[in-house]
Amino acid sequence: MAASQRSRLEPRKRPVQQRSAVTVDALFEASIQVLLAVGYRKLTTTRVAERAGVSVGTLYQYFPNRQALMVAVIERYLNEISMSVEQSCAALHGCKLETMATGLVDGFIAAKWKRLDVSRAMQEPLADVDGARLIRIAAARGAKSVAALLASCRNAAFEEVQPLSLFVVTACSSLLQAAMSDHAQSIKRDDLRRQMRAMILGYLKEARSLKRV
Repeated sequence: MAASQRSRLEPRKRPVQQRSAVTVDALFEASIQVLLAVGYRKLTTTRVAERAGVSVGTLYQYFPNRQALMVAVIERYLNEISMSVEQSCAALHGCKLETMATGLVDGFIAAKWKRLDVSRAMQEPLADVDGARLIRIAAARGAKSVAALLASCRNAAFEEVQPLSLFVVTACSSLLQAAMSDHAQSIKRDDLRRQMRAMILGYLKEARSLKRV
């Protein structure tokens, strides 16, 4: 994406004072509510401003258009997921590989299922706001946490932990994406958990360089 195009997706200003932060929080939550109510095609800055209880002019003080608003909303959403995964990784440090694989999968699923309706609704605007770039940034952040986790594994070691970690994050995200897109809900959570654990644990067992005594 060209720099000029990307600049259109940037917020006009960041909230500094508490009052401004409250306003932006209200705009974020209103955006999600409108997205859930009418979908992305019908989401407008006017509807979001009305739902948030502010004027459109106030919204435009922070975001030049609806795409810039949605970028900020998606960034916050991905940040919440990243923080959840990071907390899961921190709690698993020093565990055995089998425990790590289970905990990682549970952490990823819990983060997405916390607000399943929101996770599904976020899929539609991604293509319109350079979502691939946002997802890559989130994946790199997640891979950093997973790499630190794998390096602490009690009963396995890995020579190139960073590429392995990026694969783990990408694989989990891809399977979760498939589940989010399954509006018929044929993919059940428990089935998804079993399949993800088998895939991640099997891959990591094949990738380990040695066993620790």
